[in-house]
Amino acid sequence: MLGLLALWFGLLAGGYVGGRYYGKYSLRRTDAEDRSRGTYRLLAVVGLVALLVLAFGGLVDATERALAAVHPALAGGVAAPLSWLPTAGGTIAAVLVAYLGIFPFARERRDLEISAGTAVGRLAKYLGAITLFVVVALAPFTALVAASDPSPLWIPLLFAVLAVGCYAWLQYSVRLSQTITAPTPDQRRRLEAAADRAELAATIAGVIPGRETEVAGIYLDGPFWNRRTYATDYAFGVLDDEELTALCARASAADERWLLERRALVVAVLFGLFLTLAVWLSMAIALVALAVTGPLLARALQRAEFAADRDAARAVGADALERALEAGTDLADNRNRLHERLAARPSTSRRLERLRDA
Repeated sequence: MLGLLALWFGLLAGGYVGGRYYGKYSLRRTDAEDRSRGTYRLLAVVGLVALLVLAFGGLVDATERALAAVHPALAGGVAAPLSWLPTAGGTIAAVLVAYLGIFPFARERRDLEISAGTAVGRLAKYLGAITLFVVVALAPFTALVAASDPSPLWIPLLFAVLAVGCYAWLQYSVRLSQTITAPTPDQRRRLEAAADRAELAATIAGVIPGRETEVAGIYLDGPFWNRRTYATDYAFGVLDDEELTALCARASAADERWLLERRALVVAVLFGLFLTLAVWLSMAIALVALAVTGPLLARALQRAEFAADRDAARAVGADALERALEAGTDLADNRNRLHERLAARPSTSRRLERLRDA
């Protein structure tokens, strides 16, 4: 265990140094749109390496033995995902340290006012929420794998549980991953007026600090009978009333097309398909099915996103919606072609291209 701990500290140091070197490199090689093309890829590599090292280094097995020593009910079965929590925590720490090395250069490159502590804290909150969701999703998988001969009658129940779990996650995804503050009287007045003009029925729930990161957007969460609206504070500074109305119209169109429910269903289907085939057939077949089904469902979600854009453009005008989209910074616009095709949400540049073509 001491050797594993020393290796983990080595990963932290290597990730930080790699982040510093990459940050310096990104300052020299920033493209014409002042965007870096590898921060999230570097963080993904650091996270993957840390996860593999900790998992195959024996941390999962050691944690499982420690939990079993506390109480027999914590050994195996549904409780088995708990043994992954220290590994997930160590992986998140490695990613955050690497991001801490990159961030000063990213802040200089984009001329941001946000502090490193605030940025790392937000990323930690988001990664923690994702980890919680994944650990909970592992519970039915481990229970099925532990069974010697699971009955196929569990398959529809598995899909139902995953669908409910994914929908619950999407209902609270904004509040779990973002800092929410109360809107000022002027922000509330402007947002309520824009929502009325766009016929957006969702409740105004708060403001997301987006000024420091220069993100102008409006987001929805909550169940279909109690939708909530969140706007970034940056949107109030860079958008006029017409453009703010356009974003509200886009949110209303997304709500009418049940985009939140579609995303939850797609995630549940992919999880359910993978778990079903892995348990009852083989892991290889499950991976092949995921590789085929994933891009098809992602394309379906992209078409729904484009349709919501067209609905909003018809409601408030394409020009206002284009200006509103261009005002906010979409960090996904630096995707390569493969990433763009596989992503569930199209990039802003592609959305603008479709609006102009229409």
